[in-house]
Amino acid sequence: MTGMGGGAERRQEERRALRVAARVSLGPGQVFEVRTADVSSSGLGIVASANPKPGVTFKIEFVLPLRPSGTLNVEATVKVMHSILARQEGGFKIGLQFLKLSEGAEAAIQKFVNG
Repeated sequence: MTGMGGGAERRQEERRALRVAARVSLGPGQVFEVRTADVSSSGLGIVASANPKPGVTFKIEFVLPLRPSGTLNVEATVKVMHSILARQEGGFKIGLQFLKLSEGAEAAIQKFVNG
């Protein structure tokens, strides 16, 4: 998520582009689709039509591609760290921090990021 926060990066970890559909769940009956932008061992960047406030927590589900073949369904509880309007992306670019992530998913994400 370059260009956010005056050009300074907010995350220090290595990240990798990840462009897949994801489902956000804010509660019963409050589920909507978003797009992922990138992933790191500590969080996820998404693009959404809504602009959540920093500090909001919710659940997100997405599919992580695995090499040489296969996928892993990842479920995580995340916290909104920042959000900015990105007209060129067609929504808000939102930086999320993982709060709860299974060990298996954490290891798979680290492997994905490191290539």
